[in-house]
Amino acid sequence: MSTGTLFIRDSRTNLNYEIPLYRNAVRATDLQRIRAPSLNSDRADQVAHGLRVHDPGLQNTAVTQSAISFSDHEHGLLLYRGYTLDQLWGSEFEEMFYLLLWGKYPSKDESEELRQRLARYMQDVPDIVRQTICNLPKSTSPLPLITAGLSAYLACIPDAIPATSNATMYQTDIKAADEIILQTVAAYAVIFGTVRSHRLGIPWRSPSLGQTYYENLFTMSGLINPATNHPDPIRISCFRRFGNLNAEHGMALTVFSALVTASSLTDPVSCLISAVTAAHGPLHFGATESAQRALQAVGKPKNAPAFIDEVKSGKRKLFGYGHRTYKAMDPRVRPIQTILRDLRHVHQPLLEIAEAIEEVAGKDEYFRARGCTRTPIFTGTSGFEPDIIPGAMLAHRIMGIMAHWREYTGKVNIQGLVGYTDGK
Repeated sequence: MSTGTLFIRDSRTNLNYEIPLYRNAVRATDLQRIRAPSLNSDRADQVAHGLRVHDPGLQNTAVTQSAISFSDHEHGLLLYRGYTLDQLWGSEFEEMFYLLLWGKYPSKDESEELRQRLARYMQDVPDIVRQTICNLPKSTSPLPLITAGLSAYLACIPDAIPATSNATMYQTDIKAADEIILQTVAAYAVIFGTVRSHRLGIPWRSPSLGQTYYENLFTMSGLINPATNHPDPIRISCFRRFGNLNAEHGMALTVFSALVTASSLTDPVSCLISAVTAAHGPLHFGATESAQRALQAVGKPKNAPAFIDEVKSGKRKLFGYGHRTYKAMDPRVRPIQTILRDLRHVHQPLLEIAEAIEEVAGKDEYFRARGCTRTPIFTGTSGFEPDIIPGAMLAHRIMGIMAHWREYTGKVNIQGLVGYTDGK
């Protein structure tokens, strides 16, 4: 039973309190009734709003009510709208996006309509967005290039900005909210593709109305098989399957950052900019880039034992082991291992090093005693360079970010207040 009453006795005052339980959570504001003795001279006890909850990093704080996903970290379970990862393994981007955004798995016709709309919106992205990116140095990190592209796109659609158009436009018009969501997702693909092609100095390829979201993403990024002039279907398949695993993970940093921005009734492009900047840190999607750079430093599989010894002595850091919340095996790891097997037709020297490290660390009591299990260290492998992998992973997670923005926007009131539940 997730509802009930929490009985609290404050030893400082000998007063008793009854705090309502709802969906296995208590409202932080309900704790305001618990106050320290008025004669206490400690300033911390004299705050105006009574007892506070101190939870650095939101390790055990529910911040929003969501029906998009559910994760049981103790048992390694992750559900999207009630579907298991196994059930969604063969889904295309459009099917996953439809499910997360609108709460039902689409028919073939619905999926195809969404594919066409996204492709059309890609073609509608103004040329000045690409020009803005291409006017910046090729040596620039992908992060500022992506944020510059998103800012340029937002500048081209001023009517989409609530503060300059209609403060509650997305709360009162769900169709407008849906349209700007699809436009944002389409624009991100164009921006990402432009960033990679610009940095590598390769010709730009326009999106096609006949391709899927990921096919257009690869095409615009220049990941084309010269023999066929199309993206490698195996790479696309691997990227798609990992996208299904990475599409949503509850109140992760990207979503939390986006919703903090959304609390002022902001448009989804602005919220995505917040998510992008948060994701590039080495403790979020940037961890994959850091992991690959660490693997490059190891050099060869035979160096794995020495590398592990340096990690244990505190001289090196091992990215890709351990997870902030999962106590059991991360449920995404085993499916990712099957993806990596399919990528063996592509020379993957870093994969061999990663497997050597996994074998050594997996047998070491140092890691086992700390509950460290492998996390998706090779999530970015589909032909992308290490420094742009965080941006590639955002092409997956953008589904969850936009779904949360829509859900949040639909229930937020004019003050930007929301309910409370079991978001992670």
